[in-house]
Amino acid sequence: MPVYNEEKTLSLMLDKVLKVNWGVDLEVVIVNDCSNDNSGNILNSYRNNKKIKILSNEKNLGKSQTVKRGIIATTGDIVAIQDSDLEYEPNDLLKMLRQFQTKPVDVIYGNRFGKNNKVVYYSNWIGNRSLSFLSSCFTYPRAKMWTSDMETCYKMVKGNILREIAPQITAKTNFGFEPEITARLSKYKIKDGNQGRHIRFAQMPINYSPRTIAEGKKMKGLSDGTKALFEIIRYNLSVKG
Repeated sequence: MPVYNEEKTLSLMLDKVLKVNWGVDLEVVIVNDCSNDNSGNILNSYRNNKKIKILSNEKNLGKSQTVKRGIIATTGDIVAIQDSDLEYEPNDLLKMLRQFQTKPVDVIYGNRFGKNNKVVYYSNWIGNRSLSFLSSCFTYPRAKMWTSDMETCYKMVKGNILREIAPQITAKTNFGFEPEITARLSKYKIKDGNQGRHIRFAQMPINYSPRTIAEGKKMKGLSDGTKALFEIIRYNLSVKG
């Protein structure tokens, strides 16, 4: 869980995560990316919770590198990414986890477009759909991996796979992690005989309650979308399998 200036929602989201009846051992790794609001003090109030591991960046690294650091610090068999705002519903992660327990999958992406979720900024909606389409044009031929929502926060991956890939993440933009991890997952091969095999990918509809810029949304549609466009091309062409 990356955190940067989320004092209004942080404790609410943490409490929601902790209240879910996971049915497995829970480890919540939180990385504070040099927040300059009250987020640090809020996190301090959770330090005695044995389910929570709190890390702090010495300088602001941006979301991509903060998520990378959090992944590397995990120890679980299954790892998922959770934002510290209230746009996503942790109970959807539980449903994704059950897919891992009942089906032969290695990666599950949450799909915000699979449900009739509220749209606040149609420019963001169109941008996300377009970026997902472009990304899938690269990834599908390699791994039969057509992602309806490449930019989704909810990515759940087998821990050993994600921890092997994470140290290679180079993206430094706030939303560059998404196209890079998608490109790397699509090229990843699991040792299985002489040839190996690509990951088994699935996706499922999730709930999404987008917030406005006034409510703290950090994405800047045009500039972040343009960066993501170039990152999709860059990582799919440069990352080796």
